[in-house]
Parts: sequence; C-alpha cells; structure tokens
Amino acid sequence: MADRDHRQQSADLGWLAGAWLIAVALISVSRAPAAETHHRVKETSDVYVLPPPGQVVAMSLGHRAAVADYLWATVLVEQGLHTLAKRRFENMPYLIDTINELDPTFREPYLLVDALTTFQTNGVLEKDVRRAREIMERGVRNLPDDAEMLVAAGSFIGLMAPSSYLTDPVEQEQWKLDGTAMLARAAELGGDSKYVGWQALSGVSLLRKSGKRREAVQFLQNALAGTDDKELRERIKSMLDKMSEAEDAFEKTEQRRAFVSFRKRQDRFDEIWRKAYPLASKTGALVMGPPYDAAYCAGGTHRLDPRCALDWVGWAARVEAAQDAD
Repeated sequence: MADRDHRQQSADLGWLAGAWLIAVALISVSRAPAAETHHRVKETSDVYVLPPPGQVVAMSLGHRAAVADYLWATVLVEQGLHTLAKRRFENMPYLIDTINELDPTFREPYLLVDALTTFQTNGVLEKDVRRAREIMERGVRNLPDDAEMLVAAGSFIGLMAPSSYLTDPVEQEQWKLDGTAMLARAAELGGDSKYVGWQALSGVSLLRKSGKRREAVQFLQNALAGTDDKELRERIKSMLDKMSEAEDAFEKTEQRRAFVSFRKRQDRFDEIWRKAYPLASKTGALVMGPPYDAAYCAGGTHRLDPRCALDWVGWAARVEAAQDAD
C-alpha cells in the first residue's frame, strides 16, 4: 500500500513538473512578441470615465469633501505621470470641474489651475487658457472676499494669458481690464497677507500702459486705504507722488486737488490710528470707528467737527469740508 502511494505521489509530481515546464515554454514563446508590442504601442490620449459632476455629487453619499480630496490627489499624481510620459493631461479640467462641484470653497484647485494648465507638454492651447480662466472666475465667485484668490486670477487673466497665449489684440485688452479689476479688488481687501498687496500693485502697470491714468491713481488710493503694511504704504505713497509729478498740467486739475485732499485725509487717519489704537490693526481701527470726544461734543455746538463724528464716513466728510473751507 505504501509503495502504491509513493508511486502515485511520484506520478503527480511528474505531471506537475511537466505542466510547469510547458507553462515556462509558453511564457518564453509569447513574452518576446508581447514585450515588443508593449514597447511599440504608446498611450496617446485619456478616457474620462466619471459621470457628470452632479452625478458624482450624488454618488459621494454625502462625503463630498473626502471625494474632492481624493480627486485632487489624483489630479496631482496624474499631472506628474503625464509630464513624465510627455503627454497632455486632457482630463485635468474635467476633474477640477467635478472637484469644484463637490466642494465649491476648496481653494487649492482654483489657485493652482493656471500652473497646471500652463505646465503642459506639447504647448498650451487657447482653449485650455479659456478653461483655466473659467475655473478661476468660478473660484472668485465662490470666494469673493479671498484676496489671494483675486490676485491669482487677476495676475493670470490680466498679465500672463494676454501676453503669452492670446493673439487677438482686442481680446488681449479686454482680458487685461478684467484682470485689473480683480487686482483692484484684492488691493481693496488688503488683509493680513502682506504679499497680496504687493502682488496687486501689478494692476497699476496695466492701467498706465492702457492710458488709464485716473484709474491708476484711484487703484493706488484704494490700495493705500486697504493695507496696514507700513512698507507697502510708503511704497504706494511714493508711487502716487511720482505720478502726480509726471506732468505739470496735473497740478492744476481737479484730480490733483482731489489727490491732495485724499493724501491729507489718509495722513490724518494714520495719525489717529497710531495714537488712539496703537495695538490694533487698520481693520480693527476701522471697525471701532473714530475716537469720540464726549465732553467736547456735548450740546451739539461742535457737531461738524471731526472729533464729533460717530463713524469714519462722517469723519471723512467733516475733514474734507474743513479742507475745502481752508
């Protein structure tokens, strides 16, 4: 019995060894042609397999932010793989559209879409630039008070795209104006991110090159009113002074008088801000309002005096009236 079992095991091992040898032979015969085909055939285009963004939102089952994060990681990984393979990442804007639908306030896709669009192999197409603008404008609509978002969109739409990718002069000029408006809004918002104000100043050069000198002055005035960065404020004041001295005729215009009034008002505000609210930011000082001298203003005799203003709008009107009287 034992001998028969031993012979059966030997036969089974023989069959197994034979099957293994046959498999090795088949692999050896088929591997070379398969390898040759693999090296010869190259992937040239992408297939987008996700359903429309609205359906992806429903498929997320409420985990919208998590799915958005996963797709964003996919975008970054695929961008690197496509660059390595020297292929265009054709699905990138479609994926970002879906990410925006899943999480409209997710900032990174909006902020980086211009870099992802321009960092493509085989050149950048105008349609890609237009799609990037569409996505960035969507970000501005969803995050209207995000100064960094406005600077990124304004720089791309007003500076990079017209000078590098667009060919129609009329369209280039319109993009510059649209981008400048975003930069102007970013300058008005200001905030604690000091570099935002510095970047927003690029809008001044766009306005000056377009011959919009009055708008450039207004741009700088709004930027000055929106920042509490001392170095940036001095830079803006210097730019305003140089612009006002650029032509003698400007000294006699109504714009010049308005400019001088604005500068005096700003200097007076800075003085009050530093004296009355030394530990507060400019935004904090604007929220708290001008210091009110209750004893001086009692009885209403000095109601037109700036010290009796209840808010900064009233204070500015009183200061301007006093300057006109002088």
